[in-house]
Amino acid sequence: MSNSCAKVLADKKLTVVFIESATAGYLSHRFSVCPYSGDVLMGGLVCYDASLKKNVLGISSQLIEQYTPESLEVTLELVKKSRTVFDADLHVACTGLLKPGGSETEEKPVGTFFYCIGYGGEIYDFRCFCSGPSEQKLRSINSLICKSMIEVVTSADD
Repeated sequence: MSNSCAKVLADKKLTVVFIESATAGYLSHRFSVCPYSGDVLMGGLVCYDASLKKNVLGISSQLIEQYTPESLEVTLELVKKSRTVFDADLHVACTGLLKPGGSETEEKPVGTFFYCIGYGGEIYDFRCFCSGPSEQKLRSINSLICKSMIEVVTSADD
């Protein structure tokens, strides 16, 4: 799915930067091995620990404490802050619960992911659930994000 997404971005001459928490560089890695990586991938930031979210991107401690590091609110803020740091057409941020030990609850079990795509002055937000072992969850979230990126950049043309 990364190859298809990268081709769509390359055809549209768009670039992407990834701000990754739960995926810990997986999205950037998948794009880096695509034939179009040099045309579309600007890079990214892995901010797995909340301290990087705060100290590097300036996400407020209050926001993290109120909503948890793995939340839609924090993910939205990651995209907003990344726009001030990285020059790219798309800013994609992902947080979530790949494995136990985060902020999981009954309403937000392990396997819950939040991702946001900043494009063309808008931010599109998503919540999803991926099941299976960690590697399977990573493959699933990568596919979902790629499909969403394609939808966002193609629907913006309409």
